[in-house]
Amino acid sequence: MNGTGSAENLGTSFATPLVARTLAQIYHQVTPTPSPVLARALLTHHARDPRTKLRVPDGDENFFGFGLPAPVPYCLECTAHTSTLVFDDVLRPGYFLEWDDFPYPPSLRRDGKYFGEIWMTVAFSPARGARWGTEYCETHIDAHFGAYRTQKSRETGLVKPKPIFMGLVPPEHKNPGLLYESYQVEKLRKWAPVRTYYGDLGENGERGDRWRLKVQLLTRYGIEDEETFQPQPFSLILTISDPEKKAPIYDEMAQIVRNRFQSQNLTVRAAARVRAKQ
Repeated sequence: MNGTGSAENLGTSFATPLVARTLAQIYHQVTPTPSPVLARALLTHHARDPRTKLRVPDGDENFFGFGLPAPVPYCLECTAHTSTLVFDDVLRPGYFLEWDDFPYPPSLRRDGKYFGEIWMTVAFSPARGARWGTEYCETHIDAHFGAYRTQKSRETGLVKPKPIFMGLVPPEHKNPGLLYESYQVEKLRKWAPVRTYYGDLGENGERGDRWRLKVQLLTRYGIEDEETFQPQPFSLILTISDPEKKAPIYDEMAQIVRNRFQSQNLTVRAAARVRAKQ
């Protein structure tokens, strides 16, 4: 755009090559080489508001998007008080992935309450079709992360036999009071290929018995019956952090994952040094 263009257009055209450079660095330097949806998730997950270095507040997402992307290697950075897990998989219509009894860091649980700061990024490449016009995306992947809570009956005072799941990491920039489809598409990123979630459990913490992570594929009506529908790739990045920067979250989560699950680290490629002959 030239200098007479609007501020929004000028900002977009100026930012695009910078973001493209960061994305190219992610493809080149991260090993194993990430899939397109994982690269997009890595680009977004540690993006922050350039003014405050914090998350983009509600109302500013139309001007700042997800924020300024973190370059390699900071998009993979984990400190002693943070832990980041990456899930790269596929989903089919009618199915979901669920991780019950999710290994929440023990040091962030005290007196039956959980503490910490949590953010998630979900990226996918939605199936597309022309029959819905401008709303051409036909699939959507949603994530739910939270804890089960035991409930007492008001009549008897006894604990109910089945705990209730409480989502504690909601989608960012939402307005649950406006549920029209057009509003959800425009404002809530419904059917958008990248979504972010954020939860701060606060100084008083949140009650809970155990944690659950669920990833679900949603489709428009009728698409699940199409034989040609292909599995839907997705990537989910989840970070748990101690705002006080005291808890040894990284070591705790690394030990739990090694003992209970099969995993692979994402790393930065070693830089090759080329020297000219003397």
